[in-house]
Amino acid sequence: MSQPIRFGAYRFEPHTGRLWNGADEIRITPRAAAVLDVLTRQAGQPVTKQQLFASVWKDTVVGDDALATCIQELRKALEDDARQPLYIETRHRLGYRFVASLVPATPDPAAGATPVATAGDSAAIAVLPFTDMSAERDQDFFCEGLAEELIDALTHVEGLRVASRSASFQFRGPGVDVREVGRQLRVSALLEGSVRKAGDRLRITVQLIDVASGYHKWSQRFERPMGDVFAIQDEIAETVATTLRGGAVSERERHGLRRPETATEPYEFYLRGRQSLHRMQRADLENSRLMFERAISLDRRYAPAWAGVATVHAVLFEWWGAHDEDLQEADLASRTAMELAPQLADAQLARGLVLTLFRRYDEAERYFEAAARINPNLFDAYYCQARACFARGEIARSAELFHKASDLRREDFQSPALEAQSLMMLGRVEEAHEAHLESIARAEHALALSPFDRRALAIVSLDLFSVGERERAFEWSKRSLELDPDDMSALVCAACLHARAGMKDEAIQILERVFARGWGKRDWVEHDPDYDSLRDDPRFIQLVAKLK
Repeated sequence: MSQPIRFGAYRFEPHTGRLWNGADEIRITPRAAAVLDVLTRQAGQPVTKQQLFASVWKDTVVGDDALATCIQELRKALEDDARQPLYIETRHRLGYRFVASLVPATPDPAAGATPVATAGDSAAIAVLPFTDMSAERDQDFFCEGLAEELIDALTHVEGLRVASRSASFQFRGPGVDVREVGRQLRVSALLEGSVRKAGDRLRITVQLIDVASGYHKWSQRFERPMGDVFAIQDEIAETVATTLRGGAVSERERHGLRRPETATEPYEFYLRGRQSLHRMQRADLENSRLMFERAISLDRRYAPAWAGVATVHAVLFEWWGAHDEDLQEADLASRTAMELAPQLADAQLARGLVLTLFRRYDEAERYFEAAARINPNLFDAYYCQARACFARGEIARSAELFHKASDLRREDFQSPALEAQSLMMLGRVEEAHEAHLESIARAEHALALSPFDRRALAIVSLDLFSVGERERAFEWSKRSLELDPDDMSALVCAACLHARAGMKDEAIQILERVFARGWGKRDWVEHDPDYDSLRDDPRFIQLVAKLK
């Protein structure tokens, strides 16, 4: 059953996992949607727990509480009563049965559907890394960079949801299953293509594919000099935007679609820097810094490279030793990026990030807000501002901003995890529980695509602990450290997990590997309730004193 269905006042889209009551979407986690999908496929028939586990939690071992949590979530969403069920009936010692009558549902414009989508959000796209067709097969950095530049550009389009780089780059190479990628990423369209580079000549072939039908909405081949790459990007981005959303883009959107230009050689160094920046390891950060600096040496007015340098030094300062030199370099680079291109969201974002390291939070917020005005769909603008609010003790505001970030990037597991933490501190326990479940569901989805995602394992281990899955929480934490014993996120999350479990000595031992080196942010630690059990411990007090 892949077509939308109706039962009672509700409309459910199995292919997207979206649930509607009239024109209002009811937010449910992907895991709960998968349970509802299985139950409605076998409506009227008992479905055993074993069947549900096999369908919804493939290759994952979970307890009955995980299923019970999904059923509880669905009953709340459907306003169903377990004692007198209208929709989901409990079959004692067996499983569950969907008892409502189902009828097919045609796409409902009031529920947000439009003719351009039947397999995901009505205007949602994933940009896959382009395939390298060059003779030497040495253009991976360019293929990834071109796709990432298009992702950044398309986020400026109002009403268009763009899957993040980390999500869409899981799928690469020719021959991907369009429908499966669309289902996994919950998008209605894919942009894919290939690059062939020979000397100064560039051939780029692109296809915009409708996920539901598998047919091309648009395709084109560009054969031009390398210097025309920015014009090609602009044309691709604007054509994709108008095709998916319908109608011309606004002047503000058109301005956002255009990427800052430079010559070929500095641009290639810039793309090489971006390629390694996302790995967030010290060696990769240093490589990114070198590449951005090479770009700057060739074009000192190329603002994106200055913003890249600022970001690298800011991350190095916060997580790799808090060296004053990094802070100074980040400050200089971010100010330079702003002087060169104040209209560039990346420049505003980098400046805001650097100012948080100086604890100049009022100024930092102005830059984050400016970045969001330039690009209202910029995830990092809300996420970084949320972190800044949390660090200065504005917990309610941080919860709002983490929620906004979570809505913008629906595959991100960290923003709902941090939203849950803020909500818990505010005493909004039920909302916090829902956010924990959302984070877990997203992390499970990420791990299904990439089982070695140590950040998902580390960060969401705390959510698992919060919902009572203690054994699974420690298992995830252990796996994250086995993948990389020196990963900062894995170490910090492991310390917090042990602290929350009352294992003070173990927590302190882990923190000695982190805080003793000056790695971490004091303002955050001072407000993070995960450390509360350690605050009167002299060892912890000494460790925090080493942070800047």
